[in-house]
Amino acid sequence: MRGLMGRTAICILIILFAATAVAAAQTGDDAVTEGNITEIYSTIDTCDITLTSSSTIEDLVIDVQLVHEDRIIDRETLNVDRINANSRTIKVIRWNVKTSEDGAYKVLVQLLNNEEEIASKEYGFVHGRQVIPEVVIEGTIANSEGVTAVIRPVKATLVDIDYMLVDGTDVIYLAKDEKISIHTTPLTVHKRWNTLLLNNREYTGLVKVRPSDEVNAIVVTDSFSSMDDAKITDVYKDEIGASATIEGGSQVPFDGYVRFTVYDHDGENVVESVIMRSPILLTGDDETVEAIWENRLREGKYRLVIEIIGNDGDVLDIQETMIDVEKSVTISNDITEVVEENNSSPSFLITQAVLVLAAVGFVLRRRNIR
Repeated sequence: MRGLMGRTAICILIILFAATAVAAAQTGDDAVTEGNITEIYSTIDTCDITLTSSSTIEDLVIDVQLVHEDRIIDRETLNVDRINANSRTIKVIRWNVKTSEDGAYKVLVQLLNNEEEIASKEYGFVHGRQVIPEVVIEGTIANSEGVTAVIRPVKATLVDIDYMLVDGTDVIYLAKDEKISIHTTPLTVHKRWNTLLLNNREYTGLVKVRPSDEVNAIVVTDSFSSMDDAKITDVYKDEIGASATIEGGSQVPFDGYVRFTVYDHDGENVVESVIMRSPILLTGDDETVEAIWENRLREGKYRLVIEIIGNDGDVLDIQETMIDVEKSVTISNDITEVVEENNSSPSFLITQAVLVLAAVGFVLRRRNIR
């Protein structure tokens, strides 16, 4: 009996040790997968850091150091409010380096939670090396619609291109083009921001070009102040009213107005003025806005001015044109009397009928043209 109890106790202890070991292993895996620094890329100007997590974690801090010859030459601390489960968060910082000596640099990144390190990573790069790159970015322009860059090849190669929209230190939009072929002529690339922007906010467009057989990439940035935008693409007008087709040109929602103003021929006196609310427009959206004059325009020539009024009350686009109102042609009962007076002449009746039909056809045709 005592031997049986002893063997039972040993089995229980073995089971407990195994369970403890499994729990410890699972805890260690969670510690590794919750809050990872998966990628770092840095130049002497900027650094982007990609974070991932297998579960939702909050209230994190990133400590980033730029080191050259064992000296910390710049340091940034960023707060990360939240990393959602199975997603990634990208942070971008700008180094404040007054002098940039040639040589090797290191970037040391720590991810902290409640002042406790949960992940760390190191990245090294060389600045100022005398090596001819495979491609050169000639220039970049970012605005509220998207970002455009011109890439000039030094030799034929394949490149991967990242497009980032940065709000402060947060990358709020990321797109990629992979294995883009560049031969002997410059390549212009463009990417639209497929996310909504706030009006009058400072953003930065970032383009990163990485040749397929090089470790280092070329990074350029361009900052801009976001604003709504729209333009007039088509106009119709007559003596009854006018319409304008409006096309959006920004990821800041356009929620403004279209103003139609009719002046006399000399452009001194306002004859009609109508302000219409436009539907909300984003890049590539188009809508037609119509206005009806309070009074039908009389015969004469008029000047029409159509203005797009933006969210801030500024004029985004303007188009001027003319309205030519011709004298209306009316067919009276006198024709019937003429016909009755000339019943004795069939050829005259035929001639008069042809003239009447031609006049009616002319009027209808002119109206359709207008």
